[in-house]
Amino acid sequence: MKSLALKYPANADNASHHAKLAVRAAWEEFDMTLDYSPASLDEVDVQIESLREDGYTGEDVAEALFVLGCYVGEVMVKRLGGRWLETQRSPLRGISPWPMVVVLPGGSAWDPIGKAFLRLELGDSESIVGFFRLAWESLRQGPRP
Repeated sequence: MKSLALKYPANADNASHHAKLAVRAAWEEFDMTLDYSPASLDEVDVQIESLREDGYTGEDVAEALFVLGCYVGEVMVKRLGGRWLETQRSPLRGISPWPMVVVLPGGSAWDPIGKAFLRLELGDSESIVGFFRLAWESLRQGPRP
């Protein structure tokens, strides 16, 4: 994986700043409004699919996917009560290559940055909307025995 040229350091404290970059880019480049609602995640799917259809790879648009992943994570933080945590301090330590993940109440960890990259690579089967829905359902169902 190439080194990312990010505006802010890639850490949990800066995730919301990265998400704001995604909001601005969506407006300027796609004329889409990202308002941190679960419904706005459909727009993220559309943006990533557009990149996919144009033939971009994850390396080609790594910074864009990173900030879109941070946006998805911020929706999880705002709407599901999650929080950003350094991956090495999370249940995804050793699993996710990304520096931060979202941990929901109850302790489940989610990798929205990784999901953005998978969405580009694998298409509709890796829906961002579906990812959020699974996280939301995990909260509703509570921990499993």
